[in-house]
Amino acid sequence: MHCPERYIKDNGIQQKEAKDALTAYIEKMAWTSNEIVLDIGCGPGDVTSDILYPFLKNKIKQLVGVDKSVEMVEYAKKNFGRSQIDFKALDIENAKDCSSFYSCRFNKIFSFFCFHWIHNKVNSLFNMHLMLKSGGEILINFLLVNPLVELYKCMDEEWQKYIKDIKHMSQDSYPRDQLRGMFIEAGFRVINVESRVKKYTYPNFSSLLNAVRAVDDMYSTLPQHLHDRYSIHVKDKIIERQMVEICPITGKTVMKYLPITLHAVKD
Repeated sequence: MHCPERYIKDNGIQQKEAKDALTAYIEKMAWTSNEIVLDIGCGPGDVTSDILYPFLKNKIKQLVGVDKSVEMVEYAKKNFGRSQIDFKALDIENAKDCSSFYSCRFNKIFSFFCFHWIHNKVNSLFNMHLMLKSGGEILINFLLVNPLVELYKCMDEEWQKYIKDIKHMSQDSYPRDQLRGMFIEAGFRVINVESRVKKYTYPNFSSLLNAVRAVDDMYSTLPQHLHDRYSIHVKDKIIERQMVEICPITGKTVMKYLPITLHAVKD
């Protein structure tokens, strides 16, 4: 996920989930004046600026978006930075950087469609707990099952050698109780956990493929001359595994997905 222009063009599902989660939970959170808020996994900054910020603008002093991708952060700074919104490069798995720069700094932490990419979830939750002030809250929305990981698992052998960290990523599916336990282990008091199967409709199959490509780091790993053949393989596997439903008349493409939203507090 190092091409912000491509990602920002095809992140409709990420935008929808952020809106849904904020609409459901923002008024359930306790707010004081002049709060400092963190958005983990801000990507190119559009969700932070155009979706999260409007929910918070009358409640906060500053909103900081962080992402491990320097390219994403630079794009966010250039296109969405303003007086109340700042963007920084930060790997949430890096305990040293989290503690050095952000220890007990934030009143709220949000994260949308990022946590399913994080390998060491428990350590990352400890870092989030460290960065929150006492009484601070977190709202995290992510996928219980990462469709891209499921796609990687069924790819033909010739592509497997290019897939990085597949052993770690294949563990991205967790039962709800196990996830709740991770939050408790990190020191949080879980207020609510919510998950259900949802559907997202793309205007056509090509739009879905573009959305997949926008988050697929295989394109950063593969030699350029293999990109087209890999794209065909991805398309064939999605159809073969029946990962989507395509309307034969309109071409609209429906994908089922399983998001989870966790709301917790640091007592």
